[in-house]
Amino acid sequence: MSTEDKADVLRLDDLHVGVRTSGEPKSLVHGVSLTLRAGERAALVGESGSGKTMVSLSVMRLNPEPTVITAGAVRFDGHDLVTASERDMERTRGGRIAMIYQDPLSCLNPVRTVGAQLVEAVRAHQEISAKDAGARAVELLEEVGVPDAAARVKDYPHQFSGGMRQRVMIAMAVSCSPDVLIADEPTTALDVTTQARILALLDRLAEQRGMAILFITHDLAVAATLCRHIHVMRSGLIVESGALGEVLTEPKHAYTKELLGAVVTLDREPATPATEAGDVLVEADDLVRRFGTGVTAVNHVSLEIKRGETFGLVGESGSGKSTLSQLILGLDKPTSGTVRYDGVDLFSLGKGELRRKRREMQVVLQDPIGSLNRRKTVEHIIGLPLAVHEGASKQARKARVAELLDLVGLPGSFAGRYPRELSGGQCQRVNIARAIALEPEFLVLDEAVSAVDVVIQAQILELLRDLQDRLGLTCLFVSHDLAVVRYMAPRLAVMHRGEVVETGTREEIFENPRHEYTRSLLAAIPSLDERVRG
Repeated sequence: MSTEDKADVLRLDDLHVGVRTSGEPKSLVHGVSLTLRAGERAALVGESGSGKTMVSLSVMRLNPEPTVITAGAVRFDGHDLVTASERDMERTRGGRIAMIYQDPLSCLNPVRTVGAQLVEAVRAHQEISAKDAGARAVELLEEVGVPDAAARVKDYPHQFSGGMRQRVMIAMAVSCSPDVLIADEPTTALDVTTQARILALLDRLAEQRGMAILFITHDLAVAATLCRHIHVMRSGLIVESGALGEVLTEPKHAYTKELLGAVVTLDREPATPATEAGDVLVEADDLVRRFGTGVTAVNHVSLEIKRGETFGLVGESGSGKSTLSQLILGLDKPTSGTVRYDGVDLFSLGKGELRRKRREMQVVLQDPIGSLNRRKTVEHIIGLPLAVHEGASKQARKARVAELLDLVGLPGSFAGRYPRELSGGQCQRVNIARAIALEPEFLVLDEAVSAVDVVIQAQILELLRDLQDRLGLTCLFVSHDLAVVRYMAPRLAVMHRGEVVETGTREEIFENPRHEYTRSLLAAIPSLDERVRG
């Protein structure tokens, strides 16, 4: 039986969501209707702030204050969840409808092991002993590709990389074999090989268990890998819906065409370097970083980054990319080896000298939401470096923040907002604005565009090129997205299990990869063209 012949398991009828105010609620989602059949995999695609996550939270009836469902129905298995009792919703959430959230760090309890949290999720909806639930927790981590799962269940969330934490969230979501899985950007933080495994896992779970999936993403190629039906959303409206092939080959709405045109693929013409690379600015020499747990995160790594160039660093989650970035910035000390910035050994500097040097070295961190102070406004967050390093007046900071917000594509009105009022992509743009506030010479971009939609991604990549041209900026571009790295970086290094396994120009790496791991990365990249042709 095809999915078209199966019964509806989830149906949204004219759903409206708004912000509760003293007067009439301000509308955010305007009459969304869609149907999900048993076993169907459908994608909800759109830019950050389009309302995708608001729709998914409405299905779970977890709308954050001050948002509220103002009209419409959410029918699950024939029952309207909008009017269901909270007790009924508690039974439904996790057991019959599960959700993989966009930000894994904020959804995992930092003071409990991941094993304890998985055991709790399993036992909340199943009659099972603590011992059997513990064994199931190990099985779930193995199923989603966490190495050494029997040992990792004893670790805490902060001991996992961003991608590993996302795998834990996926394991938790599928632990009770729900009827409907809402996946909100579940592969955003994952490298292409892990992404391929996760998508294959979700596909297999849907097939074997008859589980329906509503896949929320800004990545059309990823959506096309898993889904057969696509809903395109913009500004609180679904502007186009249809079968995968129809939407990809014959898009009707201008926004859908814009999304397709903004996708960075391996066959896209690389960006032209804004400036010619000069002498060596950053030199890592035989770096080693071992932790007390016995883990070697960086193993005898050497590389050079030339002044004015964008140097790419790619590899899977947990490969050591972020640890290497921290060492290069002088934010962590190596077990052995050196880092020279503009000829100066960073680890020979005193605290005051190192602090002054860091004015020239800024970073955009991997987690767009967790790296912002949620109790401070956007204006305070972006303006803080100006106050600390330049002693800028409040008026000067306010004017500069307005310039920076405009530069990263956010309206000036966002200055008074808090991070909780922003989408993940909007938070990342705030991070970038903060990083460039002091016009640094060297910028580390750690998965800087992984959480933003393709349209905003294209704008940010263009912004980085403009900054290089204006400031002579040198960038270390850290990413699991090989297509974006190829587009941005004339030279790159491939990292695997703490080692740099291959270094070369983009032509050498992408046209004639020497290492088996590099070849596996290239083979795992989802291709929109293949899906269109298929």
